[in-house]
Amino acid sequence: MKRDLLRRFAYIETCLYWGGGVTAGQLGQTFGITRQNAQASIEAYRQQYPHNMVYNRSTKRHEAQAESHPHCINREPRYYLNYLRGNSLTNHFWEDEDWGILPIEDGDALYRPHLDAKAVRFVVEAIQTKRPLELYYHSKQSGDENLIIAPHHLVYTSKRYHLRAYCYSKNKFIDLVLSRIVDADFAHQEWVSSEEDEEWHNYIELHFKPNPDLPETLKRTLLLDFRLEKGVYTIKARKALKDYIERDMLQLDWQLKIPLWLPVES
Repeated sequence: MKRDLLRRFAYIETCLYWGGGVTAGQLGQTFGITRQNAQASIEAYRQQYPHNMVYNRSTKRHEAQAESHPHCINREPRYYLNYLRGNSLTNHFWEDEDWGILPIEDGDALYRPHLDAKAVRFVVEAIQTKRPLELYYHSKQSGDENLIIAPHHLVYTSKRYHLRAYCYSKNKFIDLVLSRIVDADFAHQEWVSSEEDEEWHNYIELHFKPNPDLPETLKRTLLLDFRLEKGVYTIKARKALKDYIERDMLQLDWQLKIPLWLPVES
């Protein structure tokens, strides 16, 4: 299936599954195509998935049938809500088509560490072109230092952007906080592939349980919020992210002054 048609199918399913229905006018406006082409795409979707959609003459739109299920999008609510949030963030960068149906206000986006545009541009290009970088970097432990790295992934965790990279100076793969890069330029070392980063490619499971010292109402709230299986919350993640996840999960609650979660020893 061609990418343009697949994106239209994904939009149709987003409207069917999360928005109650879709019209050719909606589809045409979103993708900048004629109503005729939009109607042809809707008909193509109907032929591909004949049991997913029916036309409701009273509402004058195509709606999901009771037994329908998505083929081009993920039906889990968290992915849809993540899409809404991502679309909201995208609109701070440019006016993208809005598939979101619902507006969302992102409070977390209001406070972020400052990022140096020049340094970030070097990082992004280095990852894309597989070129090492020489950094002037500030570390909480070591203070200011010069590092030569081969970056391979951006990471967002703990409310800030990080960089996963091989460090030639330390002869190992490390994590760097993007906002702490003071200056950057390309280096001339031979590229080190991320394939050698075992902690990045290996996944682990981290298990947590509600702190037994919490008030009973709060423990029940956590059980409900996270639909805990046997009272345990399990997170599968790259081994390289283990410390960040544990730090976030085990931090003290600002009101109770105790952690909400405790680790479950495997």
